[in-house]
Amino acid sequence: MKALSVALLFLLVGFLWASRWYPDFREGVSVAKEEGKLVLVYFYENGCSYCKYMEEVVFIDPKVSSLMDRAFVVVPINVEDIPSYLDRRFRVIGTPTFFIYDPYKDEIVMQVLGLQETEQFLGLLDRACTKFGSKRC
Repeated sequence: MKALSVALLFLLVGFLWASRWYPDFREGVSVAKEEGKLVLVYFYENGCSYCKYMEEVVFIDPKVSSLMDRAFVVVPINVEDIPSYLDRRFRVIGTPTFFIYDPYKDEIVMQVLGLQETEQFLGLLDRACTKFGSKRC
């Protein structure tokens, strides 16, 4: 049991280290443009059990984290602290909410509300990649 806990801790630390998340939207968009990636805007809330599931199960899945790292810049935003310029643009009605944002066209490509199982989330990311025409996917 202890070995499993240690292994999960290393996996989580490795995931967080490998994936580049930018809590500042403007910085994330700038990096996405430089690297030819889409922006995955992830709206979450403290105490949201579905958000916690996404973070502890879905995001750390090796296929999901690999695709996120290759093709997306992730911008996590706590709904309790949404800057006003984002609140007007990304009408969030619940958590978790995901927006796929094209930094070149300055437009939202997709929006998904609610818990996504791993395969569902992979499908969402794949569809966004196809729509964007990304070679990183």
